Amino acid sequence: MWRTPLQPIKAWALQTHRSHRFRHLPLASTEHQVFRQSQRGFFASKWQKRLGHLLEGRRRPPAPDVPDKEQLTNDFGIKPCKPVLGSKRTGVLAYKIGCMSLWDEWGVKHMVTVCQLDRLHVVQSMTLQKNGYEALQLGLGYRSIHRLSRPELGTYMKAGVGPKHHKCEFRVSSDCLLPPGLELSVRHFVPGQWVFVSGWSKGRGYHGVMKRWGFSGGGSDFHGHKKSHRSAGSLGQRGIGKVWVGKKMAGHKGPDPRCVNAKVFRIESTRNLIFLKGALPGYKGSVVKISDARGKTALKNNHIRLPYPTFVPVPGVEYPVTIQEPPPQRDPFLYPEQPLYQPND
Repeated sequence: MWRTPLQPIKAWALQTHRSHRFRHLPLASTEHQVFRQSQRGFFASKWQKRLGHLLEGRRRPPAPDVPDKEQLTNDFGIKPCKPVLGSKRTGVLAYKIGCMSLWDEWGVKHMVTVCQLDRLHVVQSMTLQKNGYEALQLGLGYRSIHRLSRPELGTYMKAGVGPKHHKCEFRVSSDCLLPPGLELSVRHFVPGQWVFVSGWSKGRGYHGVMKRWGFSGGGSDFHGHKKSHRSAGSLGQRGIGKVWVGKKMAGHKGPDPRCVNAKVFRIESTRNLIFLKGALPGYKGSVVKISDARGKTALKNNHIRLPYPTFVPVPGVEYPVTIQEPPPQRDPFLYPEQPLYQPND
């Protein structure tokens, strides 16, 4: 019922129905305001408790405090060696944790991928006299003993390490062989070093030739044809009545083996984390192989002194836990003093 301008406003009307016609009017009493606020606070705290109970299993513990320095021991008595022509260090296995952004001293943003060397041990050492080749078998992570065979358990017991989730062999030279049971850390690499990262790419499902192989397609002015701008085109020749093996056609894209170049931006030895610039193949939690760069990329590491056969600590010496790639000496945000063109040009 529409009220007249002279009709008094009843308190129960404001308490039960606050329509747009009564928004400009004050509440009936202060007691009602207090009641509504207490009621609102009760329901808010009620749902907060419910949400807190539901999210209790998803909450992760806070990150541990990372010290600035640490002291390491050399339990296996490994001695450092000088590299010679043909020296080849071992690679490592790591779990892909995820991606994040980091900033250097100049304020430049770097997109990095975090990998963790979780309980990485040397399981076996292959020698030329016993096995016919020189390599190291590394084990990563942990796996239940109920899912392992007896020969595998015997191998782990002989090396003195726990059961591993993933194993892999890396070819090494004779001067870079390591004893079984040794745990490798991220100090095996040096920040600023270029490495090769191998893994399996993500599965993308069924795709056409343009998405899968990068075909250019028929174009917008595809003369004489309709509805075939993204087709594969001719699949063979006139004289040979077959499709050759390996022909690039539409199909399932990924997972495929991939190897990318990456640069070590930062290492953290407490949690065995290595921060690599750029994106790496695989899902979160997948296993990747990280090894020293070879070929043309290895020439970029000539100014870096890599530890051979691996990092060997000196007892009693404190080493920094977090080591980052040194920033450039020149501010990258300043324009060069040299002009882009000469006045006589």
